[in-house]
Amino acid sequence: MIHTEAVETRTLTIVLPEADWRALRAQEPDAIAWLQAQIRRRLDATTSAQRPGSSPSAATADSWWGDDY
Repeated sequence: MIHTEAVETRTLTIVLPEADWRALRAQEPDAIAWLQAQIRRRLDATTSAQRPGSSPSAATADSWWGDDY
């Protein structure tokens, strides 16, 4: 089955010295999946910490960057 709705995505570029990348890969062989999991975990924690009707905390992406389209 083909999903016909387009999902908006972003591409992130992280600049690391080769030594840092190798050190990360030594600790996390699948570093990209690990980074994605960290982002999802952070977003889940932020979402669950907010109560309905409260203003966004300083930790949300919206308060950092706003609408960056």
